[in-house]
Amino acid sequence: MANLDMEQMQEPGAQARKLTARRSKAQQKWRDKNRLTKTQLNVMARTITHEGLSDVAKDYGLRGKAEAVAFCAYVVRAMKQKGAADASTYLYLEALKAGFKRDRDIFSP
Repeated sequence: MANLDMEQMQEPGAQARKLTARRSKAQQKWRDKNRLTKTQLNVMARTITHEGLSDVAKDYGLRGKAEAVAFCAYVVRAMKQKGAADASTYLYLEALKAGFKRDRDIFSP
């Protein structure tokens, strides 16, 4: 009877190890497949930033905050490109940059 109890107590640990091994294999497979195209970005951000990303995702029909980050980067690159030829876009982007730097403590983690 004591052996049965010991086996039952050890079994959840063995199952957890198997699950961890399967997850590790799946993660490695994903990394190998996407090595040249994707990298993981984990960042700490204030609630106001998370809320802003959620709003961007909702307003532009995106699939969550991760896609909202990519969209925001895309918009900034597009504005920089347009700002090279258009003075008003350049000045607007510079004003946004100055405002962010001024209020950095509100937005930075």
